[in-house]
Amino acid sequence: MDGLARRVTVVLIALVGTVGAVGCGSSDDGGGSSGAEAADTQTISFQEPEDPGPEPFTEPADVPGSAEVELPPTPFGGSGSDKVCDRDKLIRFLKEHPDRMREWARVLDVEPTYKAVSKYIAKLHPVTLTRDTQVTNHSFVDGRAVPFQAILQAGTAVLVDDYGRPVARCRCGNPLKEPVVQPTATCKGCPANYKPPRQCKLYTRRVNYRRESYTEDYYENEEYDEVFIEASGSGPLDDCYEAYPDPPVVRITRVYKPPAEPAVEPSQEPTAPPESGPDCENPRSQEEFERCHPPQEEPPATETTPPEQTTPGRDPNYDCPDQPPAHPGEDYLRNCG
Repeated sequence: MDGLARRVTVVLIALVGTVGAVGCGSSDDGGGSSGAEAADTQTISFQEPEDPGPEPFTEPADVPGSAEVELPPTPFGGSGSDKVCDRDKLIRFLKEHPDRMREWARVLDVEPTYKAVSKYIAKLHPVTLTRDTQVTNHSFVDGRAVPFQAILQAGTAVLVDDYGRPVARCRCGNPLKEPVVQPTATCKGCPANYKPPRQCKLYTRRVNYRRESYTEDYYENEEYDEVFIEASGSGPLDDCYEAYPDPPVVRITRVYKPPAEPAVEPSQEPTAPPESGPDCENPRSQEEFERCHPPQEEPPATETTPPEQTTPGRDPNYDCPDQPPAHPGEDYLRNCG
């Protein structure tokens, strides 16, 4: 039996009973499952949280966080994990390796451009698996994504989408899809006497966090994470994984487009007409008329000497005597009378 410690045959009746006959062609997986059909579904690789597995897509994009997620006790180890996905780190690596980015995007049905991939990753939610979970994992081999079945041990840091589906494993950057469940399969790397736990129905779209929890038109990136942390704590998948309580906030891009600045209302106060000269021919107001026809100032009064009154016909050269004559003549009377 010691020779079976690292390679045992696992009867996956529990997987079939819980997940059902979920095949790679299910409409719930969002497409892109043709690779899983071609994979070896009879072999399942057991992967511990810090094991990147064969031919990983990226360098590790999980980092030590400020908190530790407690895990349910199991006979196969693991009591807690402080690993958390750093979305910026994953975005940067894929940007620097466009061939891997294109293949990563193809698996997840994302437009293979940096803008689309970075926005998609920014919207994903960092969680820690709290139970062993089977997925279709992918290695990057010779420029192509090669699918394989894997059981990710509890404590693994992954990213989930709006429907709560694991879509990326951060230790290796690998894209994840819905598992292909077989009644029996050979488990590579499983602990001795390992029996997989009941599987969560992660790929049946039982939740829609975007529609149910994000009711505002705009969220800052940090607020975006806080809403998910609160919503996922009481959802139908809360016994499958736990939202990391303090994930690194995305800085590379915004999850939500900032709202447009409100338009400035024009002032309602009347504006003064442009300055112009008065129209004196056709005055437009009394003020303008007075500007054109200012009142005339009267000249200051001056003292004048009235002209000397002269008697008509008087001769100014006539010499009047001091005493009037006894018999004054006509000339005397005219000039001296």
